[in-house]
Amino acid sequence: MIKLTNMTKKDMREFEVASAMSTLQRAQEIQKDAKLMADVKKAAMAEVKKLQTIAGKSSAAPKKTLPRKKTLKRK
Repeated sequence: MIKLTNMTKKDMREFEVASAMSTLQRAQEIQKDAKLMADVKKAAMAEVKKLQTIAGKSSAAPKKTLPRKKTLKRK
């Protein structure tokens, strides 16, 4: 395992770049796998529904209301 505390800024940056490249390559592989992407979409939709329930919202889009103008009553 690499000790991150003894790494120079240059070493840290090289490690970060290598990690990002690996992540991007894996993302491309995942996107090319249609069956996996379909399963990911299902899982994401289930998570959205769960979060909407927690937030107390039953609809997919929030209702928009127009701001009301305040009127002054004259005496």
